[in-house]
Amino acid sequence: MIRLCIFDFDGTLCGTHDAIAVCIDATFDHYGVPRPGVKRREAVIETGVVMAEAMAILNADTPYERDAEQWATTYRALYREHGLAHSYLFDGVKDTLECLKAGGRTLVIASNKAPASVDIALAHYGLAPFIDLAVCDPQGVPKKPDPASYTQLIAPAFPGMKPADIVMVGDTAADLGFARNIGAYFAWASYGYGDPDAGLAAGSDAVLNTFAELPGIIGTLPAKPPRN
Repeated sequence: MIRLCIFDFDGTLCGTHDAIAVCIDATFDHYGVPRPGVKRREAVIETGVVMAEAMAILNADTPYERDAEQWATTYRALYREHGLAHSYLFDGVKDTLECLKAGGRTLVIASNKAPASVDIALAHYGLAPFIDLAVCDPQGVPKKPDPASYTQLIAPAFPGMKPADIVMVGDTAADLGFARNIGAYFAWASYGYGDPDAGLAAGSDAVLNTFAELPGIIGTLPAKPPRN
């Protein structure tokens, strides 16, 4: 039986694509640098990497590549100010989290997004009461797909969980890699922002067309072990 559900945030619980895109462009505008273009920006969003890495990728081979951390700080400030206006909660998220919680499951967010932005959204959409722990871009801890945020922060908070007790729900290759690295099941949020040509469907244990499908789908997962 699934006892622990770990969720990505962007593209899984919340529709933040436009917020991310707007704030990336606004960051380039802030520094007076030409915007990266839709194709390059979309490719970075699809990866789910932390924003400092995203800015390094977008500024690769330019004089600004070395300033990725500074650019990420500017992006986060812009996102806190403007992000919520360009975001929305995916259909069925609140009711589904309530259902999972009522079923006795532990609910955790594991995101490469800045914690302040996630906290603001959780409060705004009324999701905070359902979330037992939010691990968001923890300082000094390697980010997804590295398993460190699980082994160092999540596992100690909820001892006794086995890989077959855990499902990771996410939309990008970083989420898939995270699930595999901790030995958990992976449910791909196909409605999110991950590249559908990146093998996410083939690599997952379940495919969600909507978040509301999750309770029914995870009821079937213990019939087989997580993939290695």
